[in-house]
Amino acid sequence: MDIESRIRSRIESILVNDERNHAELKAMACQDEPFDDDPFEEERNLYQRIINSYRSAVNEVNGLLEENVGFLSGFYRIIEGIKSRRDFQEICSVIVDCVLSDFGAEYCSIILYESRPSGQARFCLEGVQEDRKFVYCHSSESLLGNADFEAEVAKLVADSPRILNIPDVYREPRFNTIDFPGVVRSLTSLPITGNGAVLGALLLSHSLPRYFNDNHIRVLRILAGMIAHLRMLAFNPGEAPAAPPPGDPAVMQEDVVSVVVLQFEAADTGTRAAAFGPEFLGAARSGLAAGTGPGESLLVYDEESLLLLLPGTGAEALPARVRHLREIYQAWRAGQSVGFQSIRMNVGYSTCDKGEGLSKTLEIAALAMRPDLDD
Repeated sequence: MDIESRIRSRIESILVNDERNHAELKAMACQDEPFDDDPFEEERNLYQRIINSYRSAVNEVNGLLEENVGFLSGFYRIIEGIKSRRDFQEICSVIVDCVLSDFGAEYCSIILYESRPSGQARFCLEGVQEDRKFVYCHSSESLLGNADFEAEVAKLVADSPRILNIPDVYREPRFNTIDFPGVVRSLTSLPITGNGAVLGALLLSHSLPRYFNDNHIRVLRILAGMIAHLRMLAFNPGEAPAAPPPGDPAVMQEDVVSVVVLQFEAADTGTRAAAFGPEFLGAARSGLAAGTGPGESLLVYDEESLLLLLPGTGAEALPARVRHLREIYQAWRAGQSVGFQSIRMNVGYSTCDKGEGLSKTLEIAALAMRPDLDD
C-alpha cells in the first residue's frame, strides 16, 4: 500500500469512528437528560486527529526521503571511489567501506565462490565497523574467522539463489551451532550473478534484529548487480594503474597512520606460517621490503604475521598500496622454493585518524584474522 492510500485509509477510519461515536451520543441523549457539552469539541477532536494523521504520514515520507538521499550519497561515493580503479580488490574495498559508512551495516563481505581466471584461490573481502572500520581480504574458507558460518552461507546461496533477509539469526535453527560475533544479528544475503550463474554473494549484517528493510533490499540488489558487472570488467591486473610510490607527497596526510597486517598460510591446508619456521617470515619480510618507503616499518607480528605501519597514508590511498604489496609478494613467491610457492598471503588493513590509537585497530585485526586466539 502506497503512502497516499495509507493516508486515505487512516482518514476514512477516523471519519467512520467519529460517525459511530456521534450516533451513540445522540442515542444516549434521547434516553437520558441532556448534559452540558462543548458544541465544538467533537469537531476539534476530529480535525486534530486528521492533522495528526497527516503529520505522521509526512514524517514517514521525510524519513524515507532522508534514507534514500543517504543511499544516493553512498552510491555517489562508490562511483567516485572506483572510477579510476581497475583492480577488483581495490574496487571491492571501496564498496565495502561505503556500505559500512553509508548503508548502516556493521559487517559487509563480498564473496566469489568461483576461481579467478588467473587460477588464483577463491576471493573474499570482509569489512567490520565497530569503533572503526577494518577490512580483511583473504581466500580462506571462513567468514569472520568461522568456517561453519561460511559453510552455512554457501549452502544458503546454493540452495536458494535469491535474496535472503533474516531478521534474527538467533531464531534460525540452521544457525544454532554457530557462535556469532556481536556484529551479526540481522543478516542479509544477496547473490552475485552473471551469465545466468551464481558467482558469489554480498553479505551484510547488523547487531540489531530486523534492521534491514525493503528499502535496503532494493538498493542492495542494485549494488550486487553492479559488483557482478565490475567483476567481469576488472579482472585484468595488467591494466591496473600503478600504485603511488611509497612516501608520495601527493597522497600523504598529517596525523594519519595506516596499518596493514600480512597473514600467511598454505593454500592447500590452511596451515599458518608459524609451521614453516622463522626463516619464512624473514625471507618474506625481505622480499616485501621493496614495497616500503621512508618512515614506514615492516615488523614481525605475533610470530606468524607481518605488520606494516604506513604513517601519512590515508584511507583513500590504502587499497592501491595493498594491491602493490600483493603484486610484490606474488613476484617474490614465484622465485622461491616449491614449499614457499604454495603459501598465500591474506591482508587486513585499517586507518587510524587523529587521536585514534593502534591498540584498538590491532585488537579488531586479531578478532577478524585470528579468532582462534580467544579459544
